[in-house]
Amino acid sequence: MIATEEKKQPIKLLLIALLMMVVLNFPLLSIANKPILIVGIPLLYWYVFIWWGIIVLLAGIIVHRKYPL
Repeated sequence: MIATEEKKQPIKLLLIALLMMVVLNFPLLSIANKPILIVGIPLLYWYVFIWWGIIVLLAGIIVHRKYPL
């Protein structure tokens, strides 16, 4: 089981990188590029920051499973 998890980790990290390229690319960024402010911060900044956080969190979970503290 450990051998299969070690083989799946690079694939999962690659999928996260692809997800990042998709959600932080022009067509989807243009959807969030509206003159809307949430707590005084533009919607586009919220969109980028939240997706960035989700991607970092997912990558951290995947790496943490292989190298626990």
